[in-house]
Amino acid sequence: MKKHSFLLLEVLIAVSLLIFFVPVLIRTPIHHYRAQVEHFEALEKQRISDWTYSEIKEMLLRRSISWKALPEKAKGLKTFPLPDASLRLPGLPPKALKRSFTLKCKREKEGKEGGLFRLYELNISIGDSSYEYLVVIQLL
Repeated sequence: MKKHSFLLLEVLIAVSLLIFFVPVLIRTPIHHYRAQVEHFEALEKQRISDWTYSEIKEMLLRRSISWKALPEKAKGLKTFPLPDASLRLPGLPPKALKRSFTLKCKREKEGKEGGLFRLYELNISIGDSSYEYLVVIQLL
């Protein structure tokens, strides 16, 4: 029988190297997971923003927002509150996001048949993110 005198030393070196590199091996997947969650949250906020845009257009068409309440060209901007939205991602708890939007009249033009057209800059705030759209409204 041959004795292996370096076997214990080799095992200790292997274990110490493993302990030294484990944080690096664990940190990278956790970093990628967090980056993916942030990316999916940004995509979901964009989807909620697009949905909110269609909701606002519907409110304007149904005149839930009075046309007299809309800001005129030289009057600056006006903020309107909206109910909170819920950001839901699979495997994560839902987050409540505050929503609001502001309207600012960019241009105003009188139509051929006497109608008044206004181009509004619509800024939708969802949580800490902001999204911009343009809306044309014909006032009768």
